[in-house]
Amino acid sequence: MLNKVNWKEMWLSVGGMTAFYLLYKLITLAILYSNPGLQSKPCYQTIYFIIVLIISLGVYQLSNRLFNKKINFGINFNILLKTKGLIFIVPMVLFGIDFIAELPQVINQPFILVLASLFSALGAGIFEEIRDRGFGINGLFLALPYSKWKPLLIALISALFFSLTHYFNLLLPNAPTILAVNQQVFYAFFLGLCLAVLTLRTGSIFYSILFHFMNNFTLWTPTADIAGSSQWGSLIIIYGVVPLIYTLWCLRPKMMGENLRLFE
Repeated sequence: MLNKVNWKEMWLSVGGMTAFYLLYKLITLAILYSNPGLQSKPCYQTIYFIIVLIISLGVYQLSNRLFNKKINFGINFNILLKTKGLIFIVPMVLFGIDFIAELPQVINQPFILVLASLFSALGAGIFEEIRDRGFGINGLFLALPYSKWKPLLIALISALFFSLTHYFNLLLPNAPTILAVNQQVFYAFFLGLCLAVLTLRTGSIFYSILFHFMNNFTLWTPTADIAGSSQWGSLIIIYGVVPLIYTLWCLRPKMMGENLRLFE
């Protein structure tokens, strides 16, 4: 077992996540700035979905080559039937209830808006989970030393990278305010912790993709990329403190074997 950080694997994982994100961002920004107003048209979500799907395939292939470990998309129904099923309660309350409430409003819209809403949420869920919870966690698993804190460190590093990429939203033609982006980054960090827990405990990114999709799924509008701001108090308590307690409990040192078993 490793007793110190493997810096080669660390740089491969962090560097790979960064490179794929920058590739995606450069392509999409080039398309948006060369086609004024495209960001506000539902057809852009189809273009976006195709781009991230192609890049996601590259991330999947590279994970196997660099880390000799495929990204697992499997559905293990035994997890739902045993005590592990309890790990889905907090993500469902935080990210699933709003999805259920939003669903009737979205599906009653014109087909083009339903498709835009679907592609927007699914594209982000697939690409970001394959990149950060798939490729990233595979690399961090090899990079970090084997210790009781390893699962928590993996979750913290992957969530931090995931959250900081949201600052690039300031480069969009219809950019959100700095307040909205700061809140996006805060929210994304704790969302990333929850998604890392699901990935580590199940050994699969299927569940993180599912909850990421549910979190992002909302009715597409021409101003959908301009995020609104919320009250910091409720944001911190509901989407900060609760996910943090959930993560610390699930990834506590005495559960190290359970948290790493499916990756070993």
